[in-house]
Amino acid sequence: MPDQAVTLATASSATRNIKIEQLSAEQMAHTGYTHYFRIPFDILNNASWTAQGDTVTVTLGTTPARYIVDRCAIDISTVFANTGTLTVSLGTSANTALLIAATSAKTAGIINSSGTPANACNGTSAGTLQVRFTTQASTGAPADITGGVADVFLRIIDVTDLS
Repeated sequence: MPDQAVTLATASSATRNIKIEQLSAEQMAHTGYTHYFRIPFDILNNASWTAQGDTVTVTLGTTPARYIVDRCAIDISTVFANTGTLTVSLGTSANTALLIAATSAKTAGIINSSGTPANACNGTSAGTLQVRFTTQASTGAPADITGGVADVFLRIIDVTDLS
């Protein structure tokens, strides 16, 4: 089952609903998060991605050279619609479920509402942050995704700013 790659910063969206934001100081103080990413369904839905069980890995961006990610959450603000199960996970290019394990993207609500990552996420060289959507092996393909929005929230600390 192939993995389809999408880079959020260069993806095209007919709904124009893509967002990549570093939050303001006021928003950071209020929410505890530093970064916000919006992933609309139409960057996952590609007419040529028809294999059942395919995954779509969305690259959010690269961390600072020395970093810690110590808070994370995904808000399924609009339920994803497709013909089978669809899960979403959050991690790095080395482990796409490092921060949040695969969870249904077909139920509205906040995934990991505590904000605490499943595993430590830090490094002394830049890492690539990714969200992976996985379709069901027997019924479902990325081309079948017809709706949904995932809002990803992260607190990314640049360790060099601490010294």
